[in-house]
Amino acid sequence: MPARRTVASVKILCELGVRLGSGLSALLTGSSILPAQLDDPHLEIDPDQELQVIHNLVRLHGKVPGLGLMAGSEYHLTTYGIWGYALITSPTFRQAVELGLRYLDLTFAFSKVELRQANGIASIVLSVDHLPPAVRTFVAERDSSAIQVLQRELFGVSLPLHSMEFAFPLTGDLAQYETMFGCAPQFCAALNRASFDEQWLSLPLPKANETSSKFCEVQLETLLSRRMQRGGVSAWLRNKLLADISSSPSLDQIATDHFMTERTLRRRLTDEGTSFRDLLAEVRQTMAEELLSSAGLSVSEVSARLGYSSPSAFIHAFQKWHGCSPRQFLDTRPKQVKGN
Repeated sequence: MPARRTVASVKILCELGVRLGSGLSALLTGSSILPAQLDDPHLEIDPDQELQVIHNLVRLHGKVPGLGLMAGSEYHLTTYGIWGYALITSPTFRQAVELGLRYLDLTFAFSKVELRQANGIASIVLSVDHLPPAVRTFVAERDSSAIQVLQRELFGVSLPLHSMEFAFPLTGDLAQYETMFGCAPQFCAALNRASFDEQWLSLPLPKANETSSKFCEVQLETLLSRRMQRGGVSAWLRNKLLADISSSPSLDQIATDHFMTERTLRRRLTDEGTSFRDLLAEVRQTMAEELLSSAGLSVSEVSARLGYSSPSAFIHAFQKWHGCSPRQFLDTRPKQVKGN
């Protein structure tokens, strides 16, 4: 499950959108990110908030040729904080690649990235099939060009690519791709893939420092653990339900509103050991106890607040949770003593 991330990438995307003529409010729509928060280096957001901004950018400017390439060119080693520094201090290019992939969740990538080797050729393969179709081309362009920028900054020069492939058709200017990758890519390929001679993996990096590299890896492990604990789809969905429980939103509705499929959202919940049904019951149970105990609402009013079709449906659910009716539950609670 992707970890939380800083808002630095969203700022890059918004700056690009503004240069293309959009306002910040349009670019941030639905992300719950305020314009003033873009300059907060400590702000952490959920990946889906950034994905919302990407969707907005594509919706507003998707016809701009090479939009993803334009975005990816703005992601420098310094953009990634300690992750970027860890790459710089790695002994060899291979070790930098392997470390980068091991802590990929600390970047802003949405692609699934892997290193493959065969017949003397190494390939960086990017998969975007798990993403909503509307943003796949942008993400593949952005993430692949960002990787190219990183490689260039690690060595000070661009390593020659054996080939570059994209799984989408060419819709813009081929020269943009040739400038970024140093070769003309093949489009409508089976994979998004950058390939190069395997020997380049053994190259030492100019600023390698074994002590700094080991220190950085410890810091990366700590940072990843902290961000993973703060994130997670189940925590995000629980907050969504708490904020909008009265409308009784379906899983399909929530997934559609956030530009993903119901199947994807259900799978992510399964990966975290829970389900939509369990989260909905948990939220309803917590809110039912609170509303009955402290809000002074009737059973009918609580039922409506929690999105039940009828008071009897709510009572039936409550009996399953507590083994008693809402009224019996209240009778067993300590009575609050009012002040004089």
